[in-house]
Amino acid sequence: MFKVGASLRIGAVVLADLEKALKASGVDRVFVVNSWNDALKVINEVVSKKEVDLLLVDDVLVNQVGKNKLAEIKYKNPFPAIIELETNRVPKPVNS
Repeated sequence: MFKVGASLRIGAVVLADLEKALKASGVDRVFVVNSWNDALKVINEVVSKKEVDLLLVDDVLVNQVGKNKLAEIKYKNPFPAIIELETNRVPKPVNS
């Protein structure tokens, strides 16, 4: 899968308030969106083009898109890995 010493290409789909922090952290591609509809389009495009090896998705957007929809995308496309970026901006669901 990955060669020893190979670096991961990391991308992130976020709202504008996280852009500077993620760029400063070394994320290779930061996709800034304004809505969950835009986020869904970007996620599908990045996944289909395999632009990155790891895709971080803003938890605010995950909640808006829906965890089931994101799970469906991950099921159909196991690569790149898609991870919810947890922030303090969204309260934890009651049942978690």
